[in-house]
Amino acid sequence: MRAIEVEKLLITGGTGRVGQWVVRELATDYEIIVASLDPTPATPTEGAHYSRVDLSDPKSLNPLMRDVDAVVHLAAIPSPVKHTAEEVFSNNINSTFNVVEAAVRNGIKKIVYSGSGSSLGFAFSERPIIPDYMPMDENHPLRPQDAYGLSKWLGEEILEAASRRTGMATLSLRPTTVIVPDDYDALVPALLKKTGGIGIFAYVDARDYASAVRLALEARGIVHDRFFITADDALCEEPIATVFPKRFPGSEQVASRLRNFESPVSSAKAKRELGYRPKYSWRELVAATYWKSKSVI
Repeated sequence: MRAIEVEKLLITGGTGRVGQWVVRELATDYEIIVASLDPTPATPTEGAHYSRVDLSDPKSLNPLMRDVDAVVHLAAIPSPVKHTAEEVFSNNINSTFNVVEAAVRNGIKKIVYSGSGSSLGFAFSERPIIPDYMPMDENHPLRPQDAYGLSKWLGEEILEAASRRTGMATLSLRPTTVIVPDDYDALVPALLKKTGGIGIFAYVDARDYASAVRLALEARGIVHDRFFITADDALCEEPIATVFPKRFPGSEQVASRLRNFESPVSSAKAKRELGYRPKYSWRELVAATYWKSKSVI
């Protein structure tokens, strides 16, 4: 059931790889305005209204936020790859600050922000890093080394400052590697072959992440909070206690606490407080041709 107080949404970055799934999830129940630098997705969602907006311009959002009840802020440079550190940090921080300030000016009731599991510091680390404990949750320290993880963490701080100042509800969702349905044919099998690449074997299906956004919009009584959003299982063929130390040497002892294919990042808090229930697993959706060459599932 939709939260009564939220009827009209502004979604930034709603034409992106993940944003399109969020728009599809919400369009059946909310009036949606999508703000993006590229307002023409290949497959527009029926009922959504698309507008070209440059989030680096603080004034550009004011016309779109009139009569809007809540904002879903997804827009960002999604990794430190293919962009300089300066570009990533400046874009992500300035756009988030501008969106939040515009929301404050226009009396918006709630912001749902797309943070990132990269804020933990593992995904794009250049120096050795070991978890304090596993599975990691919202109490685990954030130690980003790169501009992307840092920008996502500081984005959460921008939201919390707005909540302190105005009482506006702000919820930060931290998805891990987001997998869209088309990825199960080629990208996922390629990721499974890596033990030295980016990431920490935690992932979430875009449809499950979209459902978490809906739950965050519907949540009541939260002024500010932060939630990891993950699948229940890890993105690996070997048990996580075996494969995690291959990517992060020195983590053998702490990783030994994980069982079988348990995710190294826990979404227990989102389950408990938002009602989040992931439905999708790569083990069920990866292409059948991939499994034909494997002896175990």
